[in-house]
Amino acid sequence: MARRAASVRKFSPSEVKKHIRLIQEIVEKNKREAKSEHFTGISPEEIKKKLMRVHSPFIVSQGWSSTVPGGSFSYSLGIYNPDPTQASSLYAHVWVGSGNVDPVVGSFLLNVDPRFPRLTEPAFFGLSLPPNGSATLNYTVKVPAKIDTSNYLGNSCLMQFDYHDVGLYLDRSVFVFTIS
Repeated sequence: MARRAASVRKFSPSEVKKHIRLIQEIVEKNKREAKSEHFTGISPEEIKKKLMRVHSPFIVSQGWSSTVPGGSFSYSLGIYNPDPTQASSLYAHVWVGSGNVDPVVGSFLLNVDPRFPRLTEPAFFGLSLPPNGSATLNYTVKVPAKIDTSNYLGNSCLMQFDYHDVGLYLDRSVFVFTIS
């Protein structure tokens, strides 16, 4: 995979409006299809901010359920590529821990509750998204049988791998799920 140059893109006002419209349609579709107990989608203001960042694709939605000790919960992650070129070798890593508030990517990724699994999707060669393309990754997270009933923090990290060099951190999200 050729490395992409890290530069801030400049979208025209009409391109920003187009991406907002497309992403809002994707978020609504994801919400309908997920039928999740809980769901968050990116707002128009957040879309504008993310379009001006250095790295993309980015996370646009997430849906999840609650569960009981010893059960499992489902989690879905919506991703969008606003770039004029295909994005390849994309992966999302999901785990439980309080890392979302940590601005340092390295320690954010290490802030893990070891009682829960860490999951990465999709399989090798990763996800490829065409320009203006979107996809949803789905996870099933097993919950330990001996765990306190409470709210827990789930995290996801979207990355683009370079199989022979350092990959790119692209985006993150957090969700609060209940074990009752």
